[in-house]
Amino acid sequence: MWRKRPTAVSILGFLLIAYALANALGGGKALCDSISCQALQKNALWWAGAVYAGVLLCAYRFARMLMGGIVVVGMAAECALVLTQVLLNLYCPACLGYTALFVLWVFLAGPEMVPLAKKASWGLAAATLGAALLVVSLTRSVCACSESPFATVSGDEQALYLFFEPTCTHCHSVLEMLEKMAVKNRVRLCPEAWSLASVWKLVQEHRETCTRWPERLKCLKSTLAVVRANNAFCMERGFLTAPFVVHQGRIVTGADVPGYLLSVLESSLVGFDSQELLIPMEAGGSCTVNACD
Repeated sequence: MWRKRPTAVSILGFLLIAYALANALGGGKALCDSISCQALQKNALWWAGAVYAGVLLCAYRFARMLMGGIVVVGMAAECALVLTQVLLNLYCPACLGYTALFVLWVFLAGPEMVPLAKKASWGLAAATLGAALLVVSLTRSVCACSESPFATVSGDEQALYLFFEPTCTHCHSVLEMLEKMAVKNRVRLCPEAWSLASVWKLVQEHRETCTRWPERLKCLKSTLAVVRANNAFCMERGFLTAPFVVHQGRIVTGADVPGYLLSVLESSLVGFDSQELLIPMEAGGSCTVNACD
């Protein structure tokens, strides 16, 4: 068994390199084309993963003293990427496949690592697992910040839900339109988030009202709970663009959103000509996780 271990470790190292290169060249899309994959997969990360796997394999074969430190760096990066997926409730099979191969590599090569590196690597993995379980338990039920207007979709088909993403320019155009209309209590804003930066942007919207740290932490927990639920809603139904409206069992997307909102909320217009409220209809009128069209 011991004699076979170096061969297995080497084979697994080459498999890591090949897996990362295949995804960097576009092969990952065949495994994963959901909203989570589009949001989380970046070519630069896959190229970095291929280079890292190559360095790891070289260290195993030629510089065992350096291998432990390299493994700890890789484990920290993988833990951060996995925890990001948990926080957003967006799971990328291709990314998790690389993580699984890496963890298996560390398990096989572990006996030849220095004890401190071994403890640090598995300590990081255990801490990430604990943090993931804590996030899921804390956000299972929404304890909404009293200042937050954000919501998740409920069973009320009569309610008008507007899904948006903080970095989407078309979404902001629609939100600006709604600010000119007396519809504050008629539209439920449902944010999705394709990055942790988007989550933080949502929290920052309430920095003037949630000034103390306990309030900010509550707002962060509330926002994460709402975002995780809305991301799951979009992922389960394959909605890869924003903004879109859910109303009376209908889904309205892209350039049709402003007109639909105006038609439903027309009676609530205050002092504005409805034609002035229509936003410019650029091609498509929506944003994907990668770009606006």
